[in-house]
Amino acid sequence: MTTARPRRGLRELPRLARLGLLSCAPLLAAAPAAAAEPHVAVASGGRAPAPSAPPMPAAPGTIEVRVALSRGAAEEVSSVRLRRLLEIELPDGVTLGAEPVGPLGDRVASVWVDRPTAARLEIQVRLDGRAVVRRQIAVSGLTSDVAARLVAIAASEMIVAEVRRARAPRRPPAPRRPTADEIELASRDLDALSVSAGPYAAVVSGGPRALAGAGIALGLRRLRLTESLFARLLTTPSGGDTMRWLEGGLSGDYRFWLTASWRLSVGAAASVASVRLPAASSVDGIPGERDTWSARAGVGLGVETRLGGPLWLGLTLDPGVVLRPARYQQHARGAAGAVEGAWLGVGLSLATERRSSAPR
Repeated sequence: MTTARPRRGLRELPRLARLGLLSCAPLLAAAPAAAAEPHVAVASGGRAPAPSAPPMPAAPGTIEVRVALSRGAAEEVSSVRLRRLLEIELPDGVTLGAEPVGPLGDRVASVWVDRPTAARLEIQVRLDGRAVVRRQIAVSGLTSDVAARLVAIAASEMIVAEVRRARAPRRPPAPRRPTADEIELASRDLDALSVSAGPYAAVVSGGPRALAGAGIALGLRRLRLTESLFARLLTTPSGGDTMRWLEGGLSGDYRFWLTASWRLSVGAAASVASVRLPAASSVDGIPGERDTWSARAGVGLGVETRLGGPLWLGLTLDPGVVLRPARYQQHARGAAGAVEGAWLGVGLSLATERRSSAPR
């Protein structure tokens, strides 16, 4: 018959009280055993008692503790005494295995007691394949029974701590914050509103040869494709045929990032212009007329560099052609002319962007 566990109240007593009570356990156990021997002999007719049944397997849901000692630890602590004390210390739901080894399982706690030095014992506990936890106990000058008590108490505390840690809810890992390169790469595909302005100059093959002025543009970028509305005011320099060119148009371009601070753009543009020729005697064959309209189309090639934050400095080459010639005749010379032919524009711009949302 297996010995019944002591009541739970005994395990709830302070550690020193338990140590004092346990020291009397051999005497208390010996007296009932001695008194029972004659009775067993009479009842059985002098025959030896039947061997006890093998230990039952642990109930489902309980944790089985398997204890093993090294050769050095076995010389300091009795294995039988340690197992008896450890069985008393173990809480509910944790049972002591009959053997130090056994079938593999998910609810098995392995206890290994070693003696790395003559004055210390080391306890190693591993539960369900988790990381091994260790604790050392100084046993120099202690009797074998006291050392066994200390090892049993320490091993029980380690097992309880591992059980609580295994049952504690696991917190999900903290989300990884994106790096600066990942944020910059993701920002290239975000929607953005841009405003740019700067000087602009153009050369026309027919009519006044050179124009200069300034322009402004408002753009919306979506998936690296930017659609812009722009306006420019250009005039001819003094000393030649005077002309004012006021245009408004629509452009679209796609940007290619070379690095985080450099990007290229390729696109196309079309515009309609109001043309005024103050020195003309007639425009489009109408005497006394000085105003007309024109249109042009072309492609755009640009390069931009980041000055810092949302500020970009860009250089744009704008080749194209005048779609509607603006014909005129001068007052003084009476010579006819026309604003027509090829168009080559060069612009310098300072742009700022505001993204719809920043990646986190």
